[in-house]
Amino acid sequence: MKKVSIYSLLIAAVLFTGCSQKEVEVSSPATQAPETSESALNNIDDSNIQDEVINDSLVESSEDGYYYMINGKKELIKNIYFGFDKYSLTTEMKEVAKENASKLSSVESDTIIKVEGNCDEWGTDEYNYALGLKRAKVVKDTLVMDGINENAIKVVSFGESNPVCNEKNSACWQKNRRSEHKLVK
Repeated sequence: MKKVSIYSLLIAAVLFTGCSQKEVEVSSPATQAPETSESALNNIDDSNIQDEVINDSLVESSEDGYYYMINGKKELIKNIYFGFDKYSLTTEMKEVAKENASKLSSVESDTIIKVEGNCDEWGTDEYNYALGLKRAKVVKDTLVMDGINENAIKVVSFGESNPVCNEKNSACWQKNRRSEHKLVK
């Protein structure tokens, strides 16, 4: 009986001592195989991507993405949405990613495209950061396949820490399962 309580105490201690990262940034070559969540978290890039969005090119934000001035034209770079617990792109989202790539192909050469992976509130912090990273990486890989320079794209995961909707319903959770594109210097 005493062993059971000691084991229970040890298990509880292990479960409650873990800590999560609030932002995971990764920069990796697209030629590598897709990373699993564990290996992706082990390849964290400590270099900072400035969060300063290019002020003169950001026109406005919308519910579906961000409007940027690209080559003198106002372009909507749409968010990519994912299913519950998914990081693969649906046919519809592949088309959105292809449209985004064609618009982003003409940004200035010193501009970084920051792809941010986000999740809904379901799951642990660690799981959601890994899932957000996978979502951002699959969008990056799609942009690279559509002609965007791999070195111009950085990925970051916000997990569940960056919601656009805080209501407790499925429509709201769907809005939070997204990948956003930001143009930064």
